[in-house]
Amino acid sequence: MLEMDEFDRKDVEAVLAGDEEAFERLFVRHNQAVAKQMRNFAKNPDAAEELCHDVFVEAYLSLGKFRGEAPFRHWLARIATLTGYKYWRVRGKEKRNLPLPADQPAPEVTERDPAAAADLLFDLLALLPAADRLLLTLMYLEHLGQDEIASRIGATRVMVAVRIFRAKKKLKAIGEKEPWKGRIAWILS
Repeated sequence: MLEMDEFDRKDVEAVLAGDEEAFERLFVRHNQAVAKQMRNFAKNPDAAEELCHDVFVEAYLSLGKFRGEAPFRHWLARIATLTGYKYWRVRGKEKRNLPLPADQPAPEVTERDPAAAADLLFDLLALLPAADRLLLTLMYLEHLGQDEIASRIGATRVMVAVRIFRAKKKLKAIGEKEPWKGRIAWILS
């Protein structure tokens, strides 16, 4: 198991003792990683920034529950994941249309254009229920393995494996419909 970074440990202890500047140091140290993670949950930069803010507010309020058994970054990533998932669940009540009109073909995306592929995958994932979208986002966009995903969401590895299998099947069914048909097969493999 990974040990907690000494700087993080000292700053967490200082925050718990009332030193607010210590939390600012934690924020500066981890803000970029959290911001990057939040961009996987919200394409809109303002929404991603607000989610990032929500993560740090939740971390500050929950710091007393942090046990320090793993790196602070792992604990923060879990808070970020749950914050992003909550964001999707709240927004998921709204039905979304396909990102492209049916009469307009989906863009041809190849493995050589990872940014375009990531955008297309983001749009496809947005068509899934929040729980499925979360698993596939962690797998495809954050490049986590099933053990890491299970740890991040508080589930068993077997449950994660089954749910990922089902989510991939749903995503593949969406990808086989127009306007996506035949254009993104390499993403869904």
